[in-house]
Amino acid sequence: MTPTDSAARPVKPHSVLGRAAGCLWFVVVTALFTRGLVAMLLATPTAGASFSDWSAVMSRCCTIVFFITLGWLMLARPGALARREGVMPTIIAFSGTYSVWLIPFLPAAHISPPLQMTSAVISLIGCVAIVYAVLHLGKSFSIMPQARKLVIGGPYRFVRHPLYLAEELAVIGVLIQCDRTMALLFLALHLGLQIQRMDYEESLLRAVFPDYEAYARRTPRLIPGGWR
Repeated sequence: MTPTDSAARPVKPHSVLGRAAGCLWFVVVTALFTRGLVAMLLATPTAGASFSDWSAVMSRCCTIVFFITLGWLMLARPGALARREGVMPTIIAFSGTYSVWLIPFLPAAHISPPLQMTSAVISLIGCVAIVYAVLHLGKSFSIMPQARKLVIGGPYRFVRHPLYLAEELAVIGVLIQCDRTMALLFLALHLGLQIQRMDYEESLLRAVFPDYEAYARRTPRLIPGGWR
């Protein structure tokens, strides 16, 4: 991580309201997911529960930790050095983030127990990786394309967008349980949104941080050892 901190700036009222609204959103989502977790635990037998059952519980726990972390970061993060303005970057950022809430409405598929286990394991790995990436990203986290610090340590040593990679893993894990055609269409749409989002973020980081270009040349974008 290269500690390029922003200079002190006056806090704008709309910025405070935006942070409070973002934090409140994650508080509500955390409460809903915690309620679902309690129901899941009550429905899971203490004896004879399958690996898939407990993987689903662990995945839900990781998701709750993820939401709590995001809520805290919404309030604790410093002001941005720069941000990508415009309607399209805003639409792409919010669509990429919140379109995953549409997954529960996709037609479900009847899958075999081994495939259910595969779905649970992939989702769990994705959720754990999301929490790890967000904790390492720390106060540089944002939904909109914004620049605070140039983070190049931890998982960012291996790919430039480990958080998006982790999100796609979690999404794939859940989509395994959905109708194959609809799942593939959704995955293609979501990945397309995230790739455009990466383009917006990288153009901003290149403009703000002189060291970003060298970092981008030596670090793959999303696939370790591959796509740059």
